[in-house]
Amino acid sequence: MENQNQELSPLALEMLSTTDEQLATYTEGADNGLIELAAVTVPEAPMGDNNHIGWPVATKSGDTLVVVHRRIPGHNPWGAGDGDDNSSFSLSRCSRDDGRTWSELQDLRGAMDTDYRNRGGALPLSHRYKFGPVNENRTGYKLHLNAIGTSPSGTVVLLCNYGAFRSEDKGATWQHLPDQFREDTTEGYTIYLGPSIINHPDLGLCAFGNTVGYGLGGGDTGKKFPNPVQGPVELEHHNLVVLNSLDEGRTWTKTIHELSFWAAQHEAAAVCHDGDIFILGRDQRTSTSYLQIRLVDGKPVDVRRANMRHTGALDTPDLNFNPVTGRFEMVRSFREGMLVDLWSIAPEDWESAEWQFEGVLFAKKQYAEEEGFYTKRDGFHPAGAVIDAAKGVQHIFIYTGHPNGPAGTFRLTRTLDTPKLKDFLDSSGKTD
Repeated sequence: MENQNQELSPLALEMLSTTDEQLATYTEGADNGLIELAAVTVPEAPMGDNNHIGWPVATKSGDTLVVVHRRIPGHNPWGAGDGDDNSSFSLSRCSRDDGRTWSELQDLRGAMDTDYRNRGGALPLSHRYKFGPVNENRTGYKLHLNAIGTSPSGTVVLLCNYGAFRSEDKGATWQHLPDQFREDTTEGYTIYLGPSIINHPDLGLCAFGNTVGYGLGGGDTGKKFPNPVQGPVELEHHNLVVLNSLDEGRTWTKTIHELSFWAAQHEAAAVCHDGDIFILGRDQRTSTSYLQIRLVDGKPVDVRRANMRHTGALDTPDLNFNPVTGRFEMVRSFREGMLVDLWSIAPEDWESAEWQFEGVLFAKKQYAEEEGFYTKRDGFHPAGAVIDAAKGVQHIFIYTGHPNGPAGTFRLTRTLDTPKLKDFLDSSGKTD
C-alpha cells in the first residue's frame, strides 16, 4: 500500500474531520501494508446545490474497480438546497490501479433513452418526497438505492433508482434495460435495495431488499404526503425481497419471503457461502441491531438478531466472507459515535448471532451531542465493499461530511489478515 494522505485536499480533510493521530495511523498502516485512506470523489466544484457525494457501493470486474454513488443536495433536507437536473442517484467511476486514480464521473442517466431518462421528472420516483415534494407524478422506476455486482463472465450489473443497467466493458459504458422495474411493468411496492448483487450457483445473480409503501411521491398508495421533511408515509412491510436473474441481469424475477412482525429488515447485505445465502439487514422494528437471515434451499427462512447494538441510528452494513480468516466479516457505521468498525463471526457460529469486535477503522473527532449524526455530521454507508483475495485486501468505500453538504466519498483499503490488523489497531489505540 502507498500513503495517500498527502493527496487529501483541505476540503477532503474538512469533511473527514478526523484527528492528526488517526491520519498518522493511516500513514503508518499504509507503510506496513495494513490500512490506508484515500479520496474518491470530493465536491471541489459542486453543481448547484448538489455537493453531497454519498452512499457508495462497489464491485470488481477483472482488474477494474467500479464505484457508484450519488450526487444530491444533501441527506437532511433542512438547509440542503433543492434538487435539479444535476442531481443524480447513480454516478459511476472506475479504477484500474486499486483506487489510486479514477476515471471521469459518468451519470448513468446518460445511457437511458430520452423517453425514460426523466420519466416523471428529474428526481427519481422514490425520492421526490424529499427534494421534489410538489411533484405528484407517479411514473418512474420502483427501486431505491444502488445494488451492484459482477457476473461470472465479468459483466457489471447495477439496480438503482433508474432501473436496471449492465456493462460488458468493466463500467466504461452502460446499457439501460428500460422495461425492468418500470412502474407500468412491475407490480407491487417500491423495493429498497441492499448494496450487493451476489452470484448463486442455482439462482444466478441475486439482489436483496424490502418493500416500502409510500404516500405522495412513491406511486403506491395515492395518499397525500403532508410533510416532506419527515419522510414518506411507510406502510408496514415485514419481508425479504429476492431479485434473481439467470441471464446476467437482462431480466429479473421477484420472490417475496414474508417475515414475522418483529423482523422488519431493511436494505439487506448478503453473501453466498457453500450454496447458502447469509444476510444482515437493518432491524427497523427496534433500530437497535441487525437481523441475521439465512436462506437454505428447502428450509424455512431463519431470522435472528445479532449482538451489535445501536441506539437508533442504524446504517446499511457490509457483509463479506474473508478467505484469509475463514470468517464472515461485517463493516458497520456506528453513527452514535460517528465511527466505522469491523466485526466477525465463524460460519459455523452463525446461529449464535454473537459477533466478535475486531477494531475501529475510522472515527471522526469527538463531538457534542447536538453536533451528532444528521445535524452536523454525516456518514458512512460502508456497504458494497470489495474483497480482492488475490491481493489480500478489502476495499471499503464510505462517505462523510455534513448532512446538508458538502460530503465526499473515500476509500479505506485494509489487509485481509484481520488478526494482524487488529494487533496494529490495538497498538495504535484505535479499537477503543
